[in-house]
Amino acid sequence: MDRSRKANRTKTEVTLQHRSADDAARLEEMAEEKLRQLLVSLERFKQTSSGVEELRRRSKSFGKCKRSAEETSSQFYDRLRHWLQRPVSPTKLPRHRPRQNEK
Repeated sequence: MDRSRKANRTKTEVTLQHRSADDAARLEEMAEEKLRQLLVSLERFKQTSSGVEELRRRSKSFGKCKRSAEETSSQFYDRLRHWLQRPVSPTKLPRHRPRQNEK
């Protein structure tokens, strides 16, 4: 078994995963633009009656989706998109049919 091959492969993988400062800045700008577009479409959705009801159901099911101070744009975009795409369970139905009191 050649241990140097594994070590070289590991170094190559680490090198491929590294982002330069320019790449990171460009990716953050893209994330900010996506987040801006998502927030604009969300505001338009809030102006419809079905949108208000849907957002109310999501807030009731999952809690409010607010951006925290230490969260980056890409992190908040991913979390908000997940919050919006997550399936909401239908309203609760009774487990058993109602019992009839026989007299």
